Amino acid sequence: MNTPSLAPTHLVPPATRPLRIVAVARHRLGRVLARLVPEVAAQAQIELVGQAFDEAVAAVRALHAESPVDAVVAAGASGEWLRQHLDIPVAMVEVRGFDLMRALAAARALSPRVGLVSFDGPSQHLAQLDALFGMGIAQFSYRNPEDAPACVEALCAAGVGAVVAPGLVSDLAEQAGIASVLMYSDEAVRQALHDAVHLARHSRAERARHERLGTILGQLQDGVVAVDTRQRIEALNPTMAQLLGAPAAQLAGRVLSEVDPVLDLGATLRLQDEAPAEEVLQIGARTLVVRRAPIIEGGEVTGALLVCRDPAVIQRADRHLRANQRQRGAPARYRIEAFAGTSPAARRVRELALQCAASDATVLVTGESGTGKELVAQGIHAASRRASQPFLAVNCAALSESLRESELFGYEEGAFTGARRGGKTGLIEAAHTGTLFLDEIGDMPLALQTRLLRVLQEREVLRLGATAAVPVDLRVIAATHADLAAQVERGLFRRDLYYRLAVLRIATPPLRERAGDIAALATSLLARRTAAAGVPQAQATAWLAALLDLAAGYGWPGNVRELENLVERLLACHAWLAPGGRLDRARLLEVFPECTQQRPAPVRERLLKGARMAAERQRVREVLQSVQGDQDEACALLGISRSTLWRRLRENAA
Repeated sequence: MNTPSLAPTHLVPPATRPLRIVAVARHRLGRVLARLVPEVAAQAQIELVGQAFDEAVAAVRALHAESPVDAVVAAGASGEWLRQHLDIPVAMVEVRGFDLMRALAAARALSPRVGLVSFDGPSQHLAQLDALFGMGIAQFSYRNPEDAPACVEALCAAGVGAVVAPGLVSDLAEQAGIASVLMYSDEAVRQALHDAVHLARHSRAERARHERLGTILGQLQDGVVAVDTRQRIEALNPTMAQLLGAPAAQLAGRVLSEVDPVLDLGATLRLQDEAPAEEVLQIGARTLVVRRAPIIEGGEVTGALLVCRDPAVIQRADRHLRANQRQRGAPARYRIEAFAGTSPAARRVRELALQCAASDATVLVTGESGTGKELVAQGIHAASRRASQPFLAVNCAALSESLRESELFGYEEGAFTGARRGGKTGLIEAAHTGTLFLDEIGDMPLALQTRLLRVLQEREVLRLGATAAVPVDLRVIAATHADLAAQVERGLFRRDLYYRLAVLRIATPPLRERAGDIAALATSLLARRTAAAGVPQAQATAWLAALLDLAAGYGWPGNVRELENLVERLLACHAWLAPGGRLDRARLLEVFPECTQQRPAPVRERLLKGARMAAERQRVREVLQSVQGDQDEACALLGISRSTLWRRLRENAA
């Protein structure tokens, strides 16, 4: 199998270097080749090597090491030897039937006793022809140069007067006094030279294709290997060679399944695999993600491809993509309608948000934590002309003091020690053409407030270390739970920035002012989570009703976010809250103690007392059941008297 190397073997571009052909022959055939070579000199550079067998192989390899040999011309046993030992196409000088008959006729003219010498054994067809026509041709053969003298001695012993033979035997026969005719005609040699030119062109194209493929594969981080239909490795890149633990030159031509049985591609070559899918395999000490696929050319499977990827590369790419997505800004997930509720306060928020969406002016959203300020900001963006552009949210309180400026405004390469090569786009610049949502704007330091004010006034951003500002087109929506007006009076927030931000204003109401929306909001939150929790919708709704009844009059300091947390807790603890599917009110009080905190003290005490009594009664029932109703043993286990036990039993009956 001729397996071209993936690494370039020369520095001269293939298109500028002439085809290089080596003609291997000596004796009389060499002289014929030397005479005919000028006929194809315009098509290729042809060099003669006057050696045979191993010496010819060594000579061709030495020439190929200097500069690639595209094809070889040879004949007879030496030509077959070259074919077996070289990874270079060999064009053979063929002996055709008419040429052989003409050579035999020429020999018969020289002597009535004619011999034929060939390297591949006697010809059965010629023997049959000789038997039919009584030509009297004696056949002889030889396999290597060492056999040639013995072959000539056999010719002499048989009384052969003229022989048709290859060049070496022809010369030796003439030295022994036997007339000879070279079995290779000029036409056969001329055809071999033209065949070599065609092979050289094809070889050059194949080598260029493999070198190009090698260049491409060499740039891939994944390990890639291509095999033929016998799973012999045709091409692989350095990453794959490293995974297989051997140099590429040593792996080329080997059977992949023998190199590592885990990577067997037999099923892929037989098209028994389904559509290419990734699987995780252990290759040596490494865990890799592997993908197999057949190579189909002209409707037939001509090989298979294996791609191995390090999971760490996938994870790094995923982190990079997520980081880029964060910089570009994800599309808004919520529309204004997502601020649900039928209360006047909820309707007012939706109406104001729609009005704000029609403008490009800056919006300040105020309200307690958990009241849906970001939801309102996303809704405004989704209803605005910028809806198809990025929505980038920045929590001003979450950014560390040392990173706030570089994260928001970006920096140039070399702006400070540790700066990323090539610099970095800031979050403000990344929101270009979209909406920048600045959450918890009240926590922004005064120094950054000054720089943000310039962005809002001039609509341009200056990176750290840069000398030229970059224009930006963005809409800013800010949000805070703090009283910015009060912070302005105390000197904690810039007055000019406050008025730049508060062009349009929306206040999100706390949940305690939306009492009529609580049940609807909780039901909506529950509906989105019951399927994932594996809880029947009807049961979950009944438990939620009991929870909301318990929380009647509760102030909801955490607002909608707290309501969402309680719904999550209800579903997470449902198996303990409702053993056997029946809700235990005492356990409900135990899991949700905050729901009674803002009730009047007497009411709260009655609820807690009732919960304790319910828990005690439940404990009595469980112990009696465990001792099969033995009251004495139950009293001992509970540590109570018989009279206490009877009182609790009467309470149960009641």
